[in-house]
Amino acid sequence: MNSKITIVQDKRRKLKDGTYPVKVRIWSNELKKAKRITTGLNMSEIRFESAWNSNIGSHKLKGVAKKDYEQLSYLLKRAEEAAESLEYFDFENFEQKLLRKSSDKTSVIYHFNKTVDEFRSKERIGAAESYNAALKSLLKYEAQRTKVSKNTLSFLEITPKWLEDYESFMIDDKGRSLTTVAIYTRTLRVIFNNAITDNDLDKKYYPFGRKKYEIPEEKKVKKTLSREQVTLLYHSKLPQLQDRARDYWFFSYGCSGMNFKDIAMLKYENLKDDEISYYREKTKIKKRTNKKKISFQLNKVTKRILEKYKTEYRGEQSYVFPILDDGDSAEVIYTKVKNFTRAINQQLKNIAKEYEFPKEFSSYWARHSYATNMINMGASIEFVSEALNHSDISVTQNYFDGFEDKTKKEFADKLMDF
Repeated sequence: MNSKITIVQDKRRKLKDGTYPVKVRIWSNELKKAKRITTGLNMSEIRFESAWNSNIGSHKLKGVAKKDYEQLSYLLKRAEEAAESLEYFDFENFEQKLLRKSSDKTSVIYHFNKTVDEFRSKERIGAAESYNAALKSLLKYEAQRTKVSKNTLSFLEITPKWLEDYESFMIDDKGRSLTTVAIYTRTLRVIFNNAITDNDLDKKYYPFGRKKYEIPEEKKVKKTLSREQVTLLYHSKLPQLQDRARDYWFFSYGCSGMNFKDIAMLKYENLKDDEISYYREKTKIKKRTNKKKISFQLNKVTKRILEKYKTEYRGEQSYVFPILDDGDSAEVIYTKVKNFTRAINQQLKNIAKEYEFPKEFSSYWARHSYATNMINMGASIEFVSEALNHSDISVTQNYFDGFEDKTKKEFADKLMDF
């Protein structure tokens, strides 16, 4: 431990009852700083001196002095353990570990809430909501399992068997999909890893992996419209709301599978003549280095849609589409984007019924359809991967829904064309 910890009495401010605050003083050799942390414990000067700075040995203390000494010793021990557990020392994390309840160390709820707070501080509202949903689901199962409505859950209780039973509970009792189970258990796995990284949990309690609990693989669902279906969608006569949904879908499709949140977040600073340049919101908050700007030229279809819906120019920082308003907070942006996407998807579902598209047809299909149709038309997977801003070609391969029969026949004919 590259620090010095002592228990001190802050005599700068005498309280009304004549006592002084007892604080933990820590000096960091790395930071060359000291800080006093309030513990909520107050003692008179005589009582503190009798218990802590007495010349007689601690083994000779009796009565109140002995109890006070044990309390202060426990406080010092907790402070030393908190400092030891930090791989990189900083006062904020030290104080958080010192002042939390001892049971928080192995509490699933504590570590979930800590992660959610971190997400919110970084304005990652969607991630925070997703983790909250996972925690609620896990607690519902624990209440059902124990037949007791409780608001506690320890890492030590979650075994491979516990997770297998949770999976059965979600699918058999709640009728949830394997995809939902995979999402929630992956989230829980992150929380386990966070607790281990924080030195709050021993690796031996980790319940995931081979010969333990394996998170179910999500079934690959087709998310692509063929070129014929895309053509049909483009030329169809649709009522107003469905027409609006189609326009935004085609804007995404024509802009290299642009995510709907990125569409909502577009500002006039991202438009230069007929080119759009932007950083994906997803990579903006997840990556600190090697962030790649996406740039592409607008075509006649995307230009038409842009002109149809764009807002009046109010400066470079104003939003292009009438989805968000200048000055919206992160929470408001999250809600508006969610509602906008939900409204679009509802209309796309109506279109799917009318034209016998797959019932799962949604806004996200624009991205997958772009990838698959570009490759079917002869674009290299490297080109498509760069256009989609994927970190690895293997991610793009997961998007590709396979070659169309027409394309396979064209290649077969070329192969035998002597």
